[in-house]
Amino acid sequence: MDLPWSLRGGGILNIRALLLIVIFLFSSTAWGMISTNIIATPAGPAKVTSNIGGLGIGFIREGSSEVGVLSWRPDFHLGAWGLGLDVNIPLGNSKPSYLEYLVLRYVEYDDSAKGLRYGVLDNVTLGHGLIMSNYTTRVGNQVLLTNQQMGTRGYIDFNNVALRGMYTNSKIYYARVEEKVHSVLTLGQYYVADSVGRSITQTNGTIKKFPAVAGIGLDATLPLPANLEGFAEVGQLVNYGNGLSAGVSWAYDLFVANMFLLGEYRVLDKGFVPEYFDYDYETNPVDLASAEASGQKNGFVLKAGGSVFNLVSLIAAYENYQNSNPSLNADLTANLGSQLGVHGYFRQPNFMDYRSTTLEQGAIMGADVSYKINPLTALIWHYKQAFNPSTGKVETTQYYEIGLNI
Repeated sequence: MDLPWSLRGGGILNIRALLLIVIFLFSSTAWGMISTNIIATPAGPAKVTSNIGGLGIGFIREGSSEVGVLSWRPDFHLGAWGLGLDVNIPLGNSKPSYLEYLVLRYVEYDDSAKGLRYGVLDNVTLGHGLIMSNYTTRVGNQVLLTNQQMGTRGYIDFNNVALRGMYTNSKIYYARVEEKVHSVLTLGQYYVADSVGRSITQTNGTIKKFPAVAGIGLDATLPLPANLEGFAEVGQLVNYGNGLSAGVSWAYDLFVANMFLLGEYRVLDKGFVPEYFDYDYETNPVDLASAEASGQKNGFVLKAGGSVFNLVSLIAAYENYQNSNPSLNADLTANLGSQLGVHGYFRQPNFMDYRSTTLEQGAIMGADVSYKINPLTALIWHYKQAFNPSTGKVETTQYYEIGLNI
């Protein structure tokens, strides 16, 4: 077997890793007996399921240091209730700077008509993403979660009207109302705000403070023939500027493959930045006082994606605005045979003046490689390179482990 490059070579670290692998493989059969899956008949009591899988033994690399970690990620479900935990135990006398022994990954209730979740939040988008797009509570440079990377998100659906809301541990929140005003027309309106602002350490060691910012928006969605959907959205960053967008999307499912396309044109007033609350807002917010942000500019967004037999999937987005550098974001997942799986991504922020295309000021790259040793056990390598707002440096984080899937 060809091991991932992070485990190649000599040294005490690799010998220790190989010993852990041998011990883990001998114990995998015993661990496999612990899984529980109790499912009642449709006429019986609520379903009870549990999965104690996700056990991993590996090492986290932070800069030049490497620390062993034993991780366990169980999930439990009782009807509409769910609970997920991360248990992290350092192996040795030292531990990664941000490692926490017990992380409440999520606790939630969801019965399709109403739901409430506390935990890590990903891919949070309001309307069609003009102000908030793919926001996450995760910190970009970390491969393990912490209890600070959490928020509360809920909704209640009254057939033609739905109410949605969010509040995070970092003091970002929104309230949204969606109304189906006609059989083919849905309107949404929302208010989103960062109530405290951000403090980000710069590459020169200084701390830059970004003020609290709020936004309001209104969006509309209209189904069209031939699997097309039209949409429009208008938004205002309070005390700064406004923007308008309109576009069309198309999606098609061929059972063995599916794909989607989206084209959108945006008209942006001075002081308005599209997707202001986005995936790296927590680590790299926009400077609305910059020279580029104060100018009027228009631009377009193109997105495309698809998958084939659940073997390969790709999502890519291209954005280009007047007087600004274009950007490209991509996410690729591939299952290469029955044993090898690969996931890689690159995220490149827009606007050179305040969101550089370099890693020092915004771009993020990462990968996950998994090699299945046997039906229960896999060798997994995680890699991420991103700017750390607490240290003002680009940091490389690696985590390689032996994972048990039950």
